[in-house]
Amino acid sequence: MKKVALLLASFFIGAIIAGPAQATSLVSSSPVGASVLSVAPTAVTITANAELTDGANDLKVFDPTSAQVDDGSIQVQGAVMTVGLKPLTATGVYTVTYTMMAVGESPITGSFTFLFNAPAVISEPTPGTSETPQISQSINRTSDFLVIALLVLACFVLVLLSRYAKQTFNSNTPKKPRTVKKPTKQKKISK
Repeated sequence: MKKVALLLASFFIGAIIAGPAQATSLVSSSPVGASVLSVAPTAVTITANAELTDGANDLKVFDPTSAQVDDGSIQVQGAVMTVGLKPLTATGVYTVTYTMMAVGESPITGSFTFLFNAPAVISEPTPGTSETPQISQSINRTSDFLVIALLVLACFVLVLLSRYAKQTFNSNTPKKPRTVKKPTKQKKISK
């Protein structure tokens, strides 16, 4: 009888100690709690230590203004629960709240946060009627015409300067006096 009582007592103590170890708990999450993200996630995934039931689980994501940003499409596959996200645009701390219930366990709730740094939005110019491309195009054409006009003017000035130089240098050259040969007198030779 002592052995049976000792066996029952050890079984009871083992069950009490093992009971909380078997309770459902969060094993991992994606994104990881307290992480800093620069690329917006498209879904939040949490993993429990036991297989989850289909109907009693909940997973919600809230932005810095407490607006819900998950799309409500919760999927449970074994111990993994996932919810899709709408596009995240605001920089700040996002809060994830969850309720998990494993088969034969009572539900547990919890939450964690992550920081999302939204990248600066660079807007591409939209094709269509925009004044900016027309202005830059007319500025380019105006500068093209100006350069061409300056080249034509430079050529014209070069021709004028060459003519002026030709006249100036040709008129200032000393003219050689013309020497006229006088007929030489022939001496008569006497006989």
